[in-house]
Amino acid sequence: MLKAPKFWYKKKDTLYSSSLYPFSLLFRFGTKLRNFLSIKKLSPIPIICIGNIVVGGAGKTPVSLKIGKILIKAGYKPHFIARGYAGMIKQCTLVEPWHSPKSVGDESLLLSEVASTWIGKDRIKSSHLAKNNGADCLIMDDGFQNPSIGKDFSIVVINGEQEFGNKRVMPSGPLRESVKRGLIRTNLVIVIGNISSDLEKMIPSQIPIFKANFTINVTNEIYKGKNITAFAGIAYPEKFFNSLIEQGAKIVTQISYPDHHIYNENDLLALAENANKTKSILVTTRKDFVRIPKSYRSIINTLDGEIVFENEELLTDILSSIIEDRLMNDKTTIK
Repeated sequence: MLKAPKFWYKKKDTLYSSSLYPFSLLFRFGTKLRNFLSIKKLSPIPIICIGNIVVGGAGKTPVSLKIGKILIKAGYKPHFIARGYAGMIKQCTLVEPWHSPKSVGDESLLLSEVASTWIGKDRIKSSHLAKNNGADCLIMDDGFQNPSIGKDFSIVVINGEQEFGNKRVMPSGPLRESVKRGLIRTNLVIVIGNISSDLEKMIPSQIPIFKANFTINVTNEIYKGKNITAFAGIAYPEKFFNSLIEQGAKIVTQISYPDHHIYNENDLLALAENANKTKSILVTTRKDFVRIPKSYRSIINTLDGEIVFENEELLTDILSSIIEDRLMNDKTTIK
């Protein structure tokens, strides 16, 4: 996995973004061709899609985890369906505790801690397996740009700090598609962090905007005033480093690995040596933690937290009405 280029998140065009623009046109053409040739299929139960318009780092997995908890609290039986990005298993599979990030991907392991999680390329098949195993609704982590599966409700997650970067499509920028095209298919937007006036203007007025924050668990206050060796292999590691600083931690070393990096013994020995030299504590993200060999996890600390919505009750009502409407329509159709 590669690291996101820094020029993607510079507000002004750079030599790199301008020179790569012709390849962005090719990418957009390929996307249009894929959409034209794809045949959309429907899941047997309601699908709530959690996606983003940038390549990664917006926070869709933490949002998916929180929405899973919200729906469970509301009395539903959601299952997650995901592709199992970076995992070796491609066929539809229920994620089990003994699976490794190499086999099913790190995000799937995190999702499975909240609710049953199915991975595989054929997400329609996964949706049928989920229904047969007791699910009454589905949360699809990613897949917003997948034209082959119908969604009952699509949520786009935006990180208020990074927004849409330089607003260019890959590889000239971080976008999977143009902002305009993505927002046309969006039912609701969740912004993590502050919403700038420019970002607010970009979102059509008819699309509800929910504010959210990634709130750190109170127990992480133990990092306040401590020397920290911080490391992360996520799409936008700056979020993690900034969160530690906000907790009052003193980062003596910060190390960025490629997104979804699988840590090996050499990585952990080098990190441990650095922490020993600098008399610091090793701290990473929960997403990275599941990619660390179990024999080394005892020396690693994590910065834990979860998404908190400004108006969780209203969001619960909206999602419940979507699920109930679909279930009611399906019953009427069967009759």
